[in-house]
Amino acid sequence: MEIQDKRKQPGRNLLRIAFMAHHVNYKAGPATVTAHLVETLCEVHQVSVLSNTMNGIDLLKVRHYKVPALRYPKSLAYVTFLISSTLLVAVLSLLRKTGFDIVHSTGYDAAFSSNVFTSHFCERECRHLEEANIIKIPSRSVWQKLKALDHRLYRSLLCSVERLVISRSGSKACIVVSRAMQKEFARHYGDAAENIIVIPNGVDTLRFHPTNRLLYRDQIRQKHGVPRSDPLLLFAGGDWERKGVRHILEALPLLSRRNIRVIISGSGDRKFYGRLAELKGVRERIIFVPHSSKLWEYYAASDIFVFPTIYEPFGLVIVEAMASGLPVITSRVAGAADLIVDGVNGLLLKAPSDVDDLAAKIELLLSDTELRKTMCEKARETAEKFSWDRVAQKTLEVYYTVLNRPGLETLGMDMPERLLEDFHTGEHLKKS
Repeated sequence: MEIQDKRKQPGRNLLRIAFMAHHVNYKAGPATVTAHLVETLCEVHQVSVLSNTMNGIDLLKVRHYKVPALRYPKSLAYVTFLISSTLLVAVLSLLRKTGFDIVHSTGYDAAFSSNVFTSHFCERECRHLEEANIIKIPSRSVWQKLKALDHRLYRSLLCSVERLVISRSGSKACIVVSRAMQKEFARHYGDAAENIIVIPNGVDTLRFHPTNRLLYRDQIRQKHGVPRSDPLLLFAGGDWERKGVRHILEALPLLSRRNIRVIISGSGDRKFYGRLAELKGVRERIIFVPHSSKLWEYYAASDIFVFPTIYEPFGLVIVEAMASGLPVITSRVAGAADLIVDGVNGLLLKAPSDVDDLAAKIELLLSDTELRKTMCEKARETAEKFSWDRVAQKTLEVYYTVLNRPGLETLGMDMPERLLEDFHTGEHLKKS
């Protein structure tokens, strides 16, 4: 697609932006990131969305083109969307129905048709962890074996597309969501990943707020039969094998308090993890909850957010929990761990699989009320620095750089290096 020349006063020009994503909604993950960017940028710019599904976006402000694609299995869903979206962009361009300045693919779903793409996942890194059996995919039953086969095929397809896109990134801008991802791409792709740009994800600090505890804490606890005074831990997310649900179940028997309950919210193999909880003798303390479109209510009901992920490029739920004023226990490998100063605004695990360390950190927070209170306040202060408006502004800077092509290296990191260093020394919290 022909790129329009925006050399004259680029910061003041209205852009015609097309977002390409399999799904756009406010449920979770990349779909949520795309929804926030669309919602923010359409206030000033002309925004179109090419997706299979779109929910929660005002169609009076945004033009939507539905991209046909299969829903299941994952591998065929990906292939059909990739083909359909590529063809749709070509047809729209041929018919001169559109003249997009920027085509932004949020993921590899339509990366061939875009001049900007955001990677929310280093596929090659995750495949390495799966092949090394560090991330264990259940494959006991026939159904699990079929899902595992589809997953391997899906991962292989994405790895192939990722390699092609990164090798041709000289004509595109590639955004990743954490410094950890930037290092992963450099490790796997060398010089081809030299100009990758880091823009961390944001958080809605109005929706995810400590005052929600007054509104929803008792309501959610009553709904799930959790007594008001019992400690409640929360995990939220899909892809439970990668995000460490097993480690939570393994740590629970090590805790001295027997009235600790855990809500596990999201999509995963409940049958498998339910049996694992039974083997560990903690099944009655686990509450499985389907993914909630009002996750802020569950943060409000909880005392600690626990997320011992094995691989996590960013982790929106980490920042949402921090914005909600919850102390977070997560892995150092999580991209959002960049925002955490261990012992100040959160706790970082030595290793995701170190269940003794996980249990000790849970015990520490439950036994030290003052530490938990201070950590909640510092977590909220940190989250307030990461608005979606800031993410949108940094994304616009990438767009203008692409249109003028002075060289992507001028963009560098999302945050000034001093601020990044502040996050690792705790200076940003001392100044607050």
